[in-house]
Amino acid sequence: MIRDYVLRVGYSYLGLLAGNVALLVLLLLNAFRASLWLHGQMKMQLLAALGDFIPIAIVSIVGWVAVGVPAVLLFSSRTIARVSSGILLLIGVPLGPLALLLIFVWLNHGQPGAVSFSRTGVLWESASIISTVAFAVHCTFVRHYTRWTAKGQIN
Repeated sequence: MIRDYVLRVGYSYLGLLAGNVALLVLLLLNAFRASLWLHGQMKMQLLAALGDFIPIAIVSIVGWVAVGVPAVLLFSSRTIARVSSGILLLIGVPLGPLALLLIFVWLNHGQPGAVSFSRTGVLWESASIISTVAFAVHCTFVRHYTRWTAKGQIN
């Protein structure tokens, strides 16, 4: 039982890494596209993309601890193995924005009315991308683990 929890948290961490890599790739592709429009300012665009990515990646770890780990422990391995992939993706999409909202409230000392959401659109999109990829990777690993244990390949 404890082994199952540890594996699911580990799988969710691998999912978090995959989500962060997916976001980094999207940011770098966007920077490359922007540099084509700006006639050769590739270095500046790539550095800007990395500058945008680093704080988002750091905050994503806080969001993973606050929302991701409890979410993956909430669903049992059997539930993840039985539920369709589409439903699991619908569960994964709002986890990132929920984590971001909790972080904003936490940073404002629990006063949600004081939270300013101006110019945060990219953060919400980034949180959705990271959480969707992270939850999908987590569920894929859990499904494979569940199949292997059902076949008796892992004791």
